[in-house]
Amino acid sequence: MKTFITVIVAAVMLQGCAMFGWDSVSPIEIRKRAQERTPLNIADPKPLKPTAPQWFVVTPENQAKVFADLKAKNMDLVLFALTDDGYEELSVDMAEIRAFVAQQREIIVKYREYYEPRKSEAEKK
Repeated sequence: MKTFITVIVAAVMLQGCAMFGWDSVSPIEIRKRAQERTPLNIADPKPLKPTAPQWFVVTPENQAKVFADLKAKNMDLVLFALTDDGYEELSVDMAEIRAFVAQQREIIVKYREYYEPRKSEAEKK
C-alpha cells in the first residue's frame, strides 16, 4: 500500500499542475515602438586661443646681451631652456595634441549628426 501511495504522489509531483488542465500561462505579446533620440545638449568647444610665448635664442655669444635686456625690462633673470632635440620633441607633442583635439571635435560632430537629425530629415517625418 505504501508503494502505491508513493507511486501516486510521485506521478502527481512529476505532472504538476498540467495533470489538472490548468493553463495559467498566457502568450507573450511583443510590441516594438520607435524611440525618439534625445537631443544632445553639448555646446561646441570654444576654439583654443593660446598666447604665444616670447622665445629667446641664447647662445654663448649673446647670453650677456639677453640677460641685460631682461634686467632692463625688470624681468626675472631666469630662462627655461630646451636643446634642439627637446624643441623637436615639444613640436611633435604639440602636433599630437592638435590631432587629438581635431579627432575629439570630429567625434562630437558625428554624435550630433546621429542624435540630432538635420532639418530636412525631421521635416520628412
